[in-house]
Amino acid sequence: MIEAAAESLGVDMDSFDSSSAVLRDYGNLSACSVLFVLERALRMGATGRHLMGALGPGFTLSLVVLDL
Repeated sequence: MIEAAAESLGVDMDSFDSSSAVLRDYGNLSACSVLFVLERALRMGATGRHLMGALGPGFTLSLVVLDL
């Protein structure tokens, strides 16, 4: 899913480093994964505008633009 998102958005996989690390360290936590990714990104010093997305049960999708 991460590779497909990067490709469809036209961004490098580097943009998904925090997402990949959380999946590697904790596995798929469904929609609540986004909170772990946000915490890691903030800890790594993320700033600027970011698109945060979460896939949940029943293939629900939530998106929000964050200014960090």
